[in-house]
Amino acid sequence: MPIGKYWDLLKSFGFQSFLWTQFLGAFNDNVYKIIVSMLAVDAAAHNGGGSGYLSLVGAVFILPFFLFSGYAGHLADAFSKRTVLVVTKSFEIVAMTLALFAFRSGRIESMLGVLFLMALQSTFFSPAKYGILPEMLPDKDLSRANGLLEMSTFLAIILGTSIGSVMFAAWKDRLGLIGLVLIAIALFGT
Repeated sequence: MPIGKYWDLLKSFGFQSFLWTQFLGAFNDNVYKIIVSMLAVDAAAHNGGGSGYLSLVGAVFILPFFLFSGYAGHLADAFSKRTVLVVTKSFEIVAMTLALFAFRSGRIESMLGVLFLMALQSTFFSPAKYGILPEMLPDKDLSRANGLLEMSTFLAIILGTSIGSVMFAAWKDRLGLIGLVLIAIALFGT
């Protein structure tokens, strides 16, 4: 398949904006998740506690997908997918604002609650994200669009985890700054 067809698809402002929106959401999820994970490791190393919290990070992040995916799919079918995407992206801003307060409180329980909210936002974003593609693009572009969507999601996961680790190393004593960066990413993605 010629590379030119991918470039033609990426030239579409609507599709390009959509890719950035979902990329920044997945990136934000993974930055936040790795920051909370590293805080749990740091607490375990310095205070003798927190190792149980590290185990909870993965479970808390997966739980909304397990519990609410069916409802999320129904919502994406029952309402305009565009509306679902806009509302869920707006919810990301709320969740990242709560993350700022959780970071400032220093309470890992609050951070885990926000992690649940971020995963819940992703749970409801995902079915609408995949379902809107046939409404945005002609059938001939769907396979390429899905490929680009998956590639950008995995890139966001890798970069979010990597950059989140770097941010933690640089600013672990300035978690409020990390919170502000996460809010800015959520705003830009929306």
